[in-house]
Amino acid sequence: MKLIHLSDTHIGSNDNALRFERVVDDLLANPPCAPEECLIVHTGDLIDSATDTHRRAARVLLDRLATRYRVLLCPGNHDYGNALSVDEEAAESFQQTFRDFIFQGKPAKFPVLTEVGANLVLIGLDSNAEELNLWQRWFAEGHLGDAQLSALDRLLDSPLVAGKQVVIYLHHHPFSFGYSVMPDVGDRYPFYNFLMHLSRPFLRLKDAYSFSQIVRDRAQVLLFGHMHYGLDCSGESRKYGIGMALDGGSTTCAEDESDRMRYRVIELADMSYAVRTLRLHATGLDFNSTKTYS
Repeated sequence: MKLIHLSDTHIGSNDNALRFERVVDDLLANPPCAPEECLIVHTGDLIDSATDTHRRAARVLLDRLATRYRVLLCPGNHDYGNALSVDEEAAESFQQTFRDFIFQGKPAKFPVLTEVGANLVLIGLDSNAEELNLWQRWFAEGHLGDAQLSALDRLLDSPLVAGKQVVIYLHHHPFSFGYSVMPDVGDRYPFYNFLMHLSRPFLRLKDAYSFSQIVRDRAQVLLFGHMHYGLDCSGESRKYGIGMALDGGSTTCAEDESDRMRYRVIELADMSYAVRTLRLHATGLDFNSTKTYS
């Protein structure tokens, strides 16, 4: 089974709708596997802000993908609001609009369990869950909360999961080690560098420690997004007995000055992945490229 990992498409900002449309075109024209052999996991920030216009534009593109692929989606902070805050009403609207992709025909609650064949389960989480109140709604940090973590703990012990390969996906990053990757003062962005150092505490998953203790030795793959760095965090996740952890970055390269877009195709059989790179303005052999890691 292969997983196509998309994240942080931020439809509605700049030309990201066009960029994601280009990715959709590529996935439909050049599928990396047969429909029954792969599915798409989008780890949030599908849209840039919680407006009807952005939701409608995103729905059209996901519906196109769904003509060939099964699509799984978890919410990001921008899906529930914007860069500064999340909102309960916006969260409800997002969940209703994308209910089939988020909950997969199950009751509207997290964690979301998706069984694929006899030996694979995927578990989707809402890392905004405890942010939806007046006191915590500000900034872009995530918080799973005790109720969701307890439900995840029970689920990982259940017969539905026992003995199967487990993939957990959420939006906010559970590891902080890699997020010193940012423009430095020598990269022409001294003010941005200063701002990112100040704001980093407001971007992390608040209960990352509790989450990491619960999933320790109980999952094989973690997928997330949020920070747009696109890091392979497997070196950190192996400390917790988890073989692969991948930051999806931004599929549309939402804050990148280049015209490249990228996504990963993960082969669960041997825990390898390929990175597929596309150009917004394709020219000849620069149309796309793929690099494989194992």
